[in-house]
Amino acid sequence: MAHVPVVPRVARNVVDEHRRLRALLAQVEEAFARAVPHAASGPDVVAARLDTLRGPLGAHFDEEERAQLFEEIEELSPEQAPVCARLRGEHSGLIRRLDSLRTESPEARREPRWVRDVRVLLEDLARHEARETDLLRRALDGATGAGD
Repeated sequence: MAHVPVVPRVARNVVDEHRRLRALLAQVEEAFARAVPHAASGPDVVAARLDTLRGPLGAHFDEEERAQLFEEIEELSPEQAPVCARLRGEHSGLIRRLDSLRTESPEARREPRWVRDVRVLLEDLARHEARETDLLRRALDGATGAGD
């Protein structure tokens, strides 16, 4: 029996998860204090939204790895192995950084360094997601184009 790649099914799930994660990232960004303060802003709200982000982000990374998404992509497109290895390798570092920022003390959250580190993490998560989406599109184009 022929091996049926799971990439198309998993890719659809990943793209849906990326959409939900982008919304959570936007909520974290919105919680940063503005020129005109509002109730749902400030470092404690940012930290709470990082807590909210942790579960879905961890589940997203776990699902990609459990479904062996990157291994499937490498099988379909061996030239993508370095990109797959990089993305897979970023998962633990991104989670570790998120956890570190989430658990900072309330006093540390008021330091400019914490705000800067959160913003850098949000940018890194957005770039990771964009590279993943690009990889999935290329893998799907290759998988669907093979039968033409």
